[in-house]
Parts: sequence; structure tokens; C-alpha cells
Amino acid sequence: MFDYDSDAIAAILGTSLDAVFTIDAQGLIVDTNAAASRMFGWPREAFLGANISLIVPSPLKEQHDGFLRAFRPDRGVKHVLGSGQRLDGQRQDGSRFPVEVGISAFERDGRRYFTGFVRDMSERQSAEDRMRYLALHDAESGLLNYRGFAERFAAAAGSGRRMAVFRIEEFRRFSVAYGERWSIATVQEIAARLVTTLAPHEMAGRVRDDSFALCLGSDAGARVETLAALLRQPYALDTTVVQLTATFGLSSPGDDFASLLRTAQWACDRAGATGRGGINAYTDGLRQAVVRELAIESRLREAVRNNRLMLVLQPKCRLADRRIVGAEALVRWDEPQLGAIPPAEFIPLAERLGLVGEITDWMLQRSLAEIAACPDPTISVAVNFSALDFYHPDFVARLSDALAAAALSPHRLVIELTESAAIHDVSLVNTRLQALRALGVGVSLDDFGTGYTALSYLRQFAVDALKIDIAFVRDLPDSRSAISIARAIVALARGLGLETIAEGVETEAQANALSGLGVDVAQGFLFGRPMPPSEFNRLVGPATASPGAR
Repeated sequence: MFDYDSDAIAAILGTSLDAVFTIDAQGLIVDTNAAASRMFGWPREAFLGANISLIVPSPLKEQHDGFLRAFRPDRGVKHVLGSGQRLDGQRQDGSRFPVEVGISAFERDGRRYFTGFVRDMSERQSAEDRMRYLALHDAESGLLNYRGFAERFAAAAGSGRRMAVFRIEEFRRFSVAYGERWSIATVQEIAARLVTTLAPHEMAGRVRDDSFALCLGSDAGARVETLAALLRQPYALDTTVVQLTATFGLSSPGDDFASLLRTAQWACDRAGATGRGGINAYTDGLRQAVVRELAIESRLREAVRNNRLMLVLQPKCRLADRRIVGAEALVRWDEPQLGAIPPAEFIPLAERLGLVGEITDWMLQRSLAEIAACPDPTISVAVNFSALDFYHPDFVARLSDALAAAALSPHRLVIELTESAAIHDVSLVNTRLQALRALGVGVSLDDFGTGYTALSYLRQFAVDALKIDIAFVRDLPDSRSAISIARAIVALARGLGLETIAEGVETEAQANALSGLGVDVAQGFLFGRPMPPSEFNRLVGPATASPGAR
């Protein structure tokens, strides 16, 4: 054995877990410890006299002797590779593994030697690799997560790429119904379908619980069609087989990751009910719509808090004598910078922002206060309520409190509920409607004929009126089908003892046709546009005659 200064040092090195090599100035091994043989697989006899490059893989192998020659302490070069360098080592069988190397130099009897301490970093490297994998990948699907997707995108070469984002519409609802096992298995199946279909230059990631992102090339439109068809195939777990709806948003071409993902997400999120399950491309028109929507969102909350919405009332007239018998309460918003914003635009945003309840409460209180001031005590006011309002546990109590605050008889309030909202939970709807009937509040089923109410449900519902949708009024009296539908609704209402109301009446011909069919009440521009409450009260007067009757 090479003569160390101390037998104690030799004993320590002999029991070290790190491999220790001593080499001369020519790179030949003059000594090793037992750990070197365990680590690299060569017996000690094979090491002695061999060049240290024996354990070094290419290309470092060919450069190693040059490093030794460059080591010149007298010229200020004091390190061969430095201390704690992470490199690759090579075992006798040719396999490579990560090692950490520290090299020091010393002289003995006028000759220069180097001692290298080599630590096997395989386990540590494996742990580090695992930690990095978890940091960059979604735990359930194995796909890249947002961070990993962004890093891979930045590292990939290419220009004119497009991003696609797709959302599984039923994912959250089915996850609640079928449980976590179903959701994990489904996510893994989606990932497997994507991975087996993507081209080498494409990549996929899971950026939300129910949303996935794809980086595609110039043929993104055709590729999305292919992937959409693949995702529409049934998903099976045990005896449960479902088909899922994937809604896609496709960005414009570009190279900026954040912009591509954002525009694809916008296109997906703004698909709306008519775009569900389709492929929706980002356009300048969509960009302008999104910018406007964000501007509306930023101002809507302030408008609600500061009472900047307006209440208007539209007259409802009895067709038999054209007398005003009621009003529908409607909300309007005239924003100083954006101008008049229609309810169809800001109400859906209010629902998403959680403001619709505040708007409805404000409308209810204002409507009751205004109708209480009406000179005709028989006039009622109809207020629209969303499904979110109607299903709220305190709904009936809120109505009762509002009526008491306005000192108004319950029969002067009519709740308008859309047909589609009424079928979410038939049992709960019946309970609510019975409570409203006991309270004395009227109920009108709005937009009748456009929803999905089964006739068996309608027979059970404690409602007072059916409101014929404008879609069936617009084509009167020229359309035979419109006349047939309106006649059928009137006959159905009569059979159930319900009143009929037609909305969107604009001409005398429409009014006469509806009157001939037996419709009871109508509203529309023919009888009056939505107007401020003070103007409505002046219009009503003591006689409650409509302008058409005067």
C-alpha cells in the first residue's frame, strides 16, 4: 500500500463510504480504498497502475490528462476540477451514474500526487429528480402541471405555435356523483389518450382540475378535431360508462406562452351554452368582447354597492278592455363611460360575481315601494327571480320581510320564474310554490314553451299564470305554426285554470290575434315601453286605461 503519513488515516480511508483514489502526475492510480471497488466494480489489482480515466466516461475521459497537465500551482492554477463537482462516473459494466468529486494535490519526495474523493450520488440524484418531477407534473394525471408546461414550452424550439385549452364540462358534477376514484381514473384515461396521440413536437398539461392545455403546431385546427373525437369516446370504470363533453378554446398563432394560454382559455371560457362541446377559436372580436366584459365587471360591483342601477316598469294590459292590470319590474344600467348596458350582458356577469342576489333584493324592495305608491291599489308588480334566488333557503322569508317593509298586500306581488329554472329540483320547487301560495304571492311561469317542463310537473306546480314567450308572439298572425302553439298553450292554461300572458306584443295585428286566441294579458311596446316608476304611475292614473284605449 502507498505509504501514508499515518496508519490512522489509512484505516479511516479504508472504511470510508466514499471511494478514494490516489494518482500520480501522469494520472496513473497508485492507491485506492475498498469503497472504490464496491462503487465501480473493478478489483483493486485492476485499478493499480491503470489511468484514472478508467472510471471516467467520454468525453471527459479524453480530456482528463489535459486537466492534470494544466494544474500549475506556480502559475496560480490550483484546482484540477475543483471541490464538490457533480460528474458522471463509469462502472466496469459500462453503466454511468452520478458522482460528486473533490480533488486535492500534495507532494511527497519531490513528486506530485492527487487524491480524489468520489461520492455516489445515485440515491440523492434520484430523490432530486423525483422532487423535480413532482414539482413539474400533475400528481393525478402524470401530465405537466402549469409550471412544467411553461418550462417545457420555453425550452422547445419553434415559432407560430398555437395553444388549445379544453374543459371537461361534466367533470365536477360527475366527480361529486361517482367519487374521487372515478375522477382520478378518468383524468388518467384522458392523459393516456392524449399521450398516445400527440406528435413529438406537441405537448399536453393539466392546468386546472377540469381543464387541460395543449401546445400544437401550425395544423392546430385539424389536430384539435382529431383530439376532440378521441375524447368523445366513452369512459368506463367498473359498471359505470359515461361520455364526456370537451369544450375547446384555440389561440391565435404566437410565441408568448402567457398570451397563448390566456387567449386559448378565454376562447374556451367564453364558449357559452351554444359553444359547449365545440371548438372555439380566439378572434379579435372575442378579444374586444373580453376587454368589454372585464371593464363591465370592474364597474358592476361599484354600481350595485352605490345604487347606480335603475328600476323601470313595463305595463301589462288586459286584452279584453286594454286596461293596465300590472307591471313587470326590469333593471337598467347606464354606465357613464360604457353607456347603456343591457341586462342580458350584465346579469350573467352578476351571477358569476355573486352579485345577482343583491341586485334581486334591491329590485324587490324598489318594486314594492314603487307599486305601493301607485294610485290604483289593484295593480300588481312582477319581479323576475333566478334559480339561485328561488332555491335559496331564505327565499320565502325574504319575500315576506320585503312585503312587510313596504306595507304591501302579498297579492300585489308576482314572482316570475323561468320554465327551465323550475325543473332543477321538482320536489323543492313544489315546496317553494306551495309556500308562496300560502303567503298569497302570485307565480308566473316565464318563457313558457322554450324550456323543458314536463306536463306532469306543470300539473303539480302551484302557479297562477303561463307567460307565452316572445318567440311565439313575434310571427303572429302570419305564421300558422305560431298560431297553433299559442292556441295550444292557451288551451293548456285554461284546462289547468291558469291565466295566460303574452310578451313582446308590438303591433295591433299581434294583439288582435292573441285576443282572438283567448290570451288574457299582454305586454310589449304596443302598450308601453319600460319606463320610470313615476311615469308609470302617471300613466295608470285612477282609470288604469292604456294609451291604446284612450
